[in-house]
Amino acid sequence: MKLSNNNQLYQYLISLSAELKRMGAEELGDVIATASRMVNTFPATEFLGESRMALQRVSREEGGILSGNDHAELLDVLGQLDAALIDGNEVTQAGKSSFLA
Repeated sequence: MKLSNNNQLYQYLISLSAELKRMGAEELGDVIATASRMVNTFPATEFLGESRMALQRVSREEGGILSGNDHAELLDVLGQLDAALIDGNEVTQAGKSSFLA
């Protein structure tokens, strides 16, 4: 899943949160939901950083409840966040700053 803006990351987080809660991982779902609510923070790096930390926690603690494909997608999104935060590759989307390019 190639993310091109913060809204796509937000949508991914909302979907992952719902999936985790559906599978009985309420606490991890809440961690992801909390990170998703930072979408409109300034600077955008706050949202990206909180999202990254939440996804890292899910990766460590999900204990196999995610399918192999879902876990691979999570790792892919983490890689994109790492690259965006390290590179500082800033793009403007709809008047908002987005670091996912």
